[in-house]
Amino acid sequence: MKSQSGLTLVEILVAMAILGIILILVTNWETQTLQLTTKTNTLATQIAELNDLSGYIGDRVRSASQVRLTGFTVNAASAVNAGKCDTTTPCLAVLALEEEVNTATTPSTVTRTWFRLVYRVEPRSTWSSVSKVPDTWADNAANNVVVVREYRDNCIEASGGVCSASSPPLTVDAYKASFSDAAFSSMSPALVTDYLSSVDQSGAAITPFALDTVTNTIILTFQSKRNVKSVTTFTPADNPMTLAVQARNVN
Repeated sequence: MKSQSGLTLVEILVAMAILGIILILVTNWETQTLQLTTKTNTLATQIAELNDLSGYIGDRVRSASQVRLTGFTVNAASAVNAGKCDTTTPCLAVLALEEEVNTATTPSTVTRTWFRLVYRVEPRSTWSSVSKVPDTWADNAANNVVVVREYRDNCIEASGGVCSASSPPLTVDAYKASFSDAAFSSMSPALVTDYLSSVDQSGAAITPFALDTVTNTIILTFQSKRNVKSVTTFTPADNPMTLAVQARNVN
């Protein structure tokens, strides 16, 4: 009879051990790759959101005829922190004009709309839970996560120098003069961006809005902050993003 050969028990155990090591290495590699991909995607998203935020507010500042940072409240009856503009809820108010040309008419017509806009940094923890994506980490006030909200109203110029459909009737000049009021009320709020930090990596407070009154330059300073898979990251990684915007139409 021919002898039969096969693997011994020791050889089988050695093979299983080698296979186990290979599987562990592959699993670790896949885990690290997934973590790197997640981190890269999060970083790209944060950078894009910061660029969008700075560009959006920057465009408003460039076209502004007036800007303010302090000395007023916004929606005091309903906004957090009683609508104050202070170190807890910093603000930037902008009075801007938009002109829309309608070429479908002959001759072309121009619609002029004045906007009062207030950009306000508010703690995410105070933001209504029905209006945001739940995030236990971000909603913990100790983590210093903030959002930027825009409060706005407008005046569409009509014939006779009045604001269209205003009740009671309001002149355009009176609307523009109201930008100096101590309280803005009944403004419509909307979220501009989420997941910003009110402090940098060192724990120093971030000043999101600053004004150089000599050059009429607004300094925008923002830094994103997220917690992904229990790892907290800041973007930019070293220092907050800063953008100097010239308010060209402010006298």
